[in-house]
Amino acid sequence: MALTVTPPSEYSAAYNPVIVTATSDVRDDFTTGSVKEFDSITSNNGFVQIGFLFDHNLLQGDYVLITDAPGAESIQGVALVTSVPADDIIVINKPFTTGLSANGELYKYISNYSCLTKFYVYYSTAPSTAVLVATKTLKPKFSGGYCVFYIDLAGLIQSYNYLAAGTTNVLSSDLYELTEAVQVNKKSFVKYGFECFEAFDNPVGGVPVYEEEVIA
Repeated sequence: MALTVTPPSEYSAAYNPVIVTATSDVRDDFTTGSVKEFDSITSNNGFVQIGFLFDHNLLQGDYVLITDAPGAESIQGVALVTSVPADDIIVINKPFTTGLSANGELYKYISNYSCLTKFYVYYSTAPSTAVLVATKTLKPKFSGGYCVFYIDLAGLIQSYNYLAAGTTNVLSSDLYELTEAVQVNKKSFVKYGFECFEAFDNPVGGVPVYEEEVIA
């Protein structure tokens, strides 16, 4: 999995949209990577054990989407990998029934896929010091067969721009003062940053895993 982040322009008017786009290699059916072919289905303590033609590169706690299993249609769909006895074997949370046999295909599946975005502002007295002020979890939209995320930072920038304008040494020193007088030919700047993380289920640990792919 990976995100490719397209940031807004370096200088953006906060009352216009300030759009961050993050495109992903996770497909719109929430699968990722190449197809994995398997050639056997057996029982492991009453649950389905799948044997592959090659190393599967799956981990306990991963999800898979079984897309094709002639002779074992009952196991098709999303399943949780409950154990990995070998590099070419997995056990899933589907009950084994007598007579299941198949050559089939599956993909790694990303359950509850989302993007965690963190928004930072910077102290004017220490430009290298970022302060986390907001986080937001984004649900995917779909474009060209893949997941994509969008966030408009304008509201956050406006909020912290306004609050900082009346506070000494909080944000950028070029913020003009709050006043009823009309401001002519003056501009106000906020130095900000953001991070984007892929988020998805991790049932083994019981909490989401946040995978840091791209920082912008």
